[in-house]
Amino acid sequence: MTGFMGKKVNLFLLLMLMLVLLGFAGVSVYYQYTFKNLNSQFENVSGVLGYCEQNLNQTTNSFMSALKNLNSTETDIRKYDKIFEDKVRELEQKKSELASTQADLTRVTMQKEVYKKQIDEAYAQLISLNKTVTSLNTQVNSLNREVDRLNTRVACLRNTDDTEEASDCFS
Repeated sequence: MTGFMGKKVNLFLLLMLMLVLLGFAGVSVYYQYTFKNLNSQFENVSGVLGYCEQNLNQTTNSFMSALKNLNSTETDIRKYDKIFEDKVRELEQKKSELASTQADLTRVTMQKEVYKKQIDEAYAQLISLNKTVTSLNTQVNSLNREVDRLNTRVACLRNTDDTEEASDCFS
């Protein structure tokens, strides 16, 4: 009866250990995937911001060129007024787009910090659980040694004469 119970406890402990390890593996894969997606999103937003900055520089250069043409000739003042107004509108639109992109970048940066904090918390929990696993492994090893010692005593009791059991098996 005790051997059967010991096997069930050992199997149960082994099963629990495997479940904990599978849980760790699942959590690790999940956070790795989440971090990879966050990093990809950050790179996309960074690329969009660079594109908007490039467009803003191009628009600014176009605006400066239009301004020089306006100052150099007075005959087509109405035409240049219209070009100037159009460029100002484009510049305002680009500024608006840039402000929107900046807000998106700020939001992504804040999300990154939140995810980083979550990853740090998960890592701390992982360390704690690893310590628990180590402690449980130590307990299992200690109990296994105790089982081996008791099995040796049982074998001794079975193999010795009843009158010699006390001196041979319990010393």
